[in-house]
Amino acid sequence: MRYAAALVPLLVSFILLFAAKQIAQPPSELRPKIFIIGLSKTGTTSIGDALALLGYKRLGWKDIRSRHLVHTWANGDVDALIDQTHYYDAFEDLPWPFMYRQMAEMYPDAKFVLSLRKDEQTWLRSMRRHVSRGEWLPYEYFYGATEVDGHEDVVLHSYLNHTENVRAYFQHQPHRYTELNIDDGDMNWNVLCRFAECPAGRVPSIPFPKSNTAAHWKNGPIIDSLHFLWAWSITRIEELTSSSYYQGGWSSINAVLLVIWKVISVIEQACSELYFKATMALAKPLEFV
Repeated sequence: MRYAAALVPLLVSFILLFAAKQIAQPPSELRPKIFIIGLSKTGTTSIGDALALLGYKRLGWKDIRSRHLVHTWANGDVDALIDQTHYYDAFEDLPWPFMYRQMAEMYPDAKFVLSLRKDEQTWLRSMRRHVSRGEWLPYEYFYGATEVDGHEDVVLHSYLNHTENVRAYFQHQPHRYTELNIDDGDMNWNVLCRFAECPAGRVPSIPFPKSNTAAHWKNGPIIDSLHFLWAWSITRIEELTSSSYYQGGWSSINAVLLVIWKVISVIEQACSELYFKATMALAKPLEFV
């Protein structure tokens, strides 16, 4: 009897995991994909929110999943990124801006939006505030340094170089490429609706989203301290597990890490699918100009 009782949690867990696996299947139909390939602090979250309002199933920054994808990309493993493209219509934030070549070849009907700031100094000031919230090793992969102070030229070069490379790649593909200056505010609906699927090309009558600004990070000393503790803890775990898996470590531990990630991936994907369906079911119809 005691052993039977001990098996109940395992059985329930197996049933729940099986159910999640059935939910976490790629949708049968997706729109032509849109990739937001601007760097951090160029309004990628705002554009993703705008696409979500238009009914796109978007993959934005998810603390656990996105951090994992960054490290897989940094270690030359893009299989996890490719797998995610089977589930979503739109993609933004790191590491997607550095996958535009592969995605353009893999999805000939995909479109690409380079998000920018009104000038590079505005972007640099925003980045200085952003990276000062906590050191993160992958910043060096993308921007050449983990902090802006003392590395302004290197960080700014990453922005200018990325812009130049993207423009050069898409210079003969204007039908699938556009640029969007997030500082233009509501005018960005006009840009997006010439590119994304808006009903009859009409522009929504609501303000263009303005997300993840400096004000969104100010929630009082207690909440801010808890957020910092959470981010610091996740960052350290992420760095340790990535180092073990990609740079050597005990094979037994790496095998356990792989199993854990697969379980997390199934559960997270199922939750994402349920959230998207619930959001679409409860969303109020947009009004258009």
